[in-house]
Amino acid sequence: MTERLDRIEALVEANAATIARNAAAIAENTANIDRNTANIDRNAAEISRLQASFAEERAAIAELRATVNSLVQVVEIHQHNFEVSQRNFEAIMTEIQGLRTESQRLLEHLFGRGENS
Repeated sequence: MTERLDRIEALVEANAATIARNAAAIAENTANIDRNTANIDRNAAEISRLQASFAEERAAIAELRATVNSLVQVVEIHQHNFEVSQRNFEAIMTEIQGLRTESQRLLEHLFGRGENS
């Protein structure tokens, strides 16, 4: 009977040691779970912040796109106006050249006539 009690006592001690190790492992696992939960909470907050930031960036990009489109329209209008002005300038230059030629002929006619008189 003593032998049987010794074996039971040894088994109880082994179980107690296993329970102590399991309790320590459970405590460590609980601490790890707590750390992971805190990390998940921080990550969730950061994801929310980034989502808000992305939404702001999308709005800013849309505004920039609209501004660029407006500027392109302004440039197109100025380009058209420049082309019209250029054609007008060329027409005026042609008229001036014609007037210059006509004035030259008139001067030659007047002075040529004056010298022949």
